[in-house]
Amino acid sequence: MRYLNLSLLLFLTIVPHLVYGQGQQTIKNRTMLIDYGDRFYADAYVVPTDSKDSATIAVFFRMANDFLSFTKVTDADELEGNYSAPMSVSIELRDSLGVIRQRVSWKDEAFTNTFDETNSKTHFHYGWQTLAIGPGTYIVSLEILSQKESNKKRLKLPPVSYTPKRPTRQLAPPVFGQPVDVDGREHIRLFVFSNNLPFGSNEARAIVLVADSVETMYDFRITQMPWDPRDIRWWKVSEVVGEVQSKRNRFPRISSVSSSDGAYLEMTSHSIPARPIATVEVDIPLTTLVPGKYVLQLIRKNTTDTSAMKFQIVWEMMPFSLRTVDYAIESMRYICNDDQIDSLSAGNSSENREAVMSWWRRQDPTAATTYNERMAEYFRRVDNAFFAFSSISEPDGAQSDRGKIYILYGQPADIKKDLTANTSKEIWRYESGVKQTFTFEITDRGWYKLIDVK
Repeated sequence: MRYLNLSLLLFLTIVPHLVYGQGQQTIKNRTMLIDYGDRFYADAYVVPTDSKDSATIAVFFRMANDFLSFTKVTDADELEGNYSAPMSVSIELRDSLGVIRQRVSWKDEAFTNTFDETNSKTHFHYGWQTLAIGPGTYIVSLEILSQKESNKKRLKLPPVSYTPKRPTRQLAPPVFGQPVDVDGREHIRLFVFSNNLPFGSNEARAIVLVADSVETMYDFRITQMPWDPRDIRWWKVSEVVGEVQSKRNRFPRISSVSSSDGAYLEMTSHSIPARPIATVEVDIPLTTLVPGKYVLQLIRKNTTDTSAMKFQIVWEMMPFSLRTVDYAIESMRYICNDDQIDSLSAGNSSENREAVMSWWRRQDPTAATTYNERMAEYFRRVDNAFFAFSSISEPDGAQSDRGKIYILYGQPADIKKDLTANTSKEIWRYESGVKQTFTFEITDRGWYKLIDVK
């Protein structure tokens, strides 16, 4: 069972629910114990108004359920969920001199249907607040006032500038989101990811306000930036090029469909003739790009007038077992032979990372996209097994016999415990895929050893 053939690799993608360990308490998902970061994100965008010299800063934020203190809903008439939690965020706006210009509070109520969701790091609630501004550069700070004292978090966002009178082509930072249709109207579902783009999304669009008095043609270029020594290296992707025209009568507005489940801008037809301002929209093919740093350049046609905007593509829930290359290679022993492992670990850290990524690219069932479902599935199982089967005797559950079977085949359809005076056994039965039964017996050293396969 040392080497996993392509049929088993295919099996890894056939049963995606196996990763989450639903239905069996013996292998209940414990990846919630992994700290994937603060899970509180915010972005600030400039939304133009009809006024000649003013605009609105729209501050959007999202927070994971585990930041909040949920309680059981006792009101029988409450239909939004079975558990609720108060949400409170303080927002502060300072000018470039550090003077506080505005301070506002935002409050709402979060709801979930199940108890497991109340501690989730992957279920989010959204909120937003608008602040009127004049020309200038501003710093937005947010503090989540959670009831959980340990979860109180303060975010300081990058400076936001609105410069309608300065001789510059770009008036404000770009807005990133996914174009969607809502009730026949065009919207942008905002990522709200600290000005990053999420790896694996189908589509993305950048919205940029530029100082055009007439509609103007631009060339655009999206270029992958050199790797930083601390970066997780993927592979070099092709430059994205195209052209786009600015629009003088098309601007974003906060949509009325925005809710705690998502934040939206609606693209509206609305002229603002009082000053030179227009909207440029650039489609970003996220499915062909890999995590890393990029720069988006807008070049005015037949000129050298260029605006450059840096951004990152981030795999928000990248498995921890994939982040450290030595551990990632060691975790692949269940699907690679000794010669392959030696080849993957023959170089320095950067070379080994590239070798690992190249190996998984060859196994990718959807080669047209850079998100590798098979790789993501495998290392999520490694993460889950690390915690689910760890003990004092076997601190790394992914390297245990139970972890090995779980990583290869997912969660069994049925688990039985056979307890006797002399020993303890676990019997795992699979009804699909391998259609086998695995029996583990606890040893004198406290290990669960695989003793039988039928």
